[in-house]
Amino acid sequence: MKPNIMERPERDARPLMAAGRHFLNALILAAVFCSCEKDPGTESGTPEFEVYDVVPVAEQGWDIYTGTGYRYGASIIVNDDESVDLWLAAPGGTFGEGVKTYLSDEKDAQQLGTDGTLAQYFEFDESFARISLYCPSWNSTQESFTLSIYEWNSDYAGTVAGEPLASRRFEKYGDNSWLDLYAGDDETGTEKFPAGKYLWVMSDGTANSGIWKCTVSGSSSQTNARSYVDGEEISGQFFSMICTSAGSNEIYWDKIVYMHSDDGGKTWTDEVPTLLPTEGGRDSLSCCDPGVACWGGYYYIGYTSTMNQSGRYNHVYMARGTSPDGPWEKWNGSGWGGDPSPVVTYDGTLSGFGAGEPCIVVLDGTVYLYYSWNEWNTVTTMLSTAPADDENWPARLESRGVVIDKTDMEDPDHTDVKYVERSRKFVAIHAVERDTDDSWIQIWESEDGISFTKAGQIRGELCKGIINAGMSGDGEGHVRPDIVQYLCYAHSDEPRTWGHWATWWSPMVWERPTE
Repeated sequence: MKPNIMERPERDARPLMAAGRHFLNALILAAVFCSCEKDPGTESGTPEFEVYDVVPVAEQGWDIYTGTGYRYGASIIVNDDESVDLWLAAPGGTFGEGVKTYLSDEKDAQQLGTDGTLAQYFEFDESFARISLYCPSWNSTQESFTLSIYEWNSDYAGTVAGEPLASRRFEKYGDNSWLDLYAGDDETGTEKFPAGKYLWVMSDGTANSGIWKCTVSGSSSQTNARSYVDGEEISGQFFSMICTSAGSNEIYWDKIVYMHSDDGGKTWTDEVPTLLPTEGGRDSLSCCDPGVACWGGYYYIGYTSTMNQSGRYNHVYMARGTSPDGPWEKWNGSGWGGDPSPVVTYDGTLSGFGAGEPCIVVLDGTVYLYYSWNEWNTVTTMLSTAPADDENWPARLESRGVVIDKTDMEDPDHTDVKYVERSRKFVAIHAVERDTDDSWIQIWESEDGISFTKAGQIRGELCKGIINAGMSGDGEGHVRPDIVQYLCYAHSDEPRTWGHWATWWSPMVWERPTE
């Protein structure tokens, strides 16, 4: 039975220093309209509600993402008006604003040879600077081909009977190169192909020239691509991108997207790619695993990245902005903006995941930054703290060591921590036996945010195959009494393929534990 949701009590009265009634009213209005303007130096005080232990119970939910790829690692803020902000990790892209024509990274090599043609139809609803193809050469350094682009004319035969809009010969290209055909000869990206329908064609190849082909049929809805071998349409999709600007074509693995809901997650705004890696920076491979909080007029978003191509040896990074969808200034080691630098640097075993998957709680003027610290044989959550009233608080982080040790558990994943005002305890959750039929969510509790003990499992309506669960709180990571909260995680069913996950959303209530 669904528990009763009581009327929301008045929030704690906090001391305000003000010169006159008008100034006080202005401060109150500012607090209402900007949840990030809370004073991080005030004490939590005595609550105006009864304090007792509560446990999280998941209610029946629904999928908010069922597309290809994934949206996972949720960070959720419930605002003062009970609207919801949501940040998720999503598949990445390439520098140069490339839109993929293909749906996944599962691929086989397609040989062009000396007398064949490979081609792809696509459409694009804005002007673009170039097309880019991902081409193997089977370890050869002697391969070449010609790439041409045509305006689409009714069908394949009618199109290739016309004159190409642009053409380029690639001589002795490197194995597994992204090769570009620009609209302009200067290759600066200033000249553009207009929005429309097109066909690119590879021809006049050498024996080991070719292109990678996605083995998953279909195409991104932005391009509606179709691929051809010798003029005949095939299943699968050639690896190409439509790029609206010049760029390096270097691939980054993940980005962070943002969405907003005014009705408890039933409907959402279109997702915004809000935080991307910095081209050439220390986080150029990935922005993943968002952990967001807001206070003092800023949103702070922690994330995971690495410079290691294996995806290991990660570090924790931080950025800030005045809006939940950015733009963001990344921490540079001494201040905000410019080249990103970690706020937590991993120095453990090279084969370990490293540091990452951050979340933030602000309590009594202190920032509690929790993050994974996983070496090759340990799986733990660590804590660093800093004063919340210091604009450059990442420079003052002090390690408090390991606060949760999950090493003896079966395949646990990242930990999300909130401060539950009803019980006046820190509560942490994480999945166990992730991405399996036997997955569940472990709960930990702490009086001080440092010493955590196991406290059972989340009860209620849960999916199988749970991956990277996140729970909601307010901007400072507090679960306020009698406000509907939420649980979000990726999930999968058999047969499972890594990264092909749906995203589940469910209301979650905090109620007295049953005896």
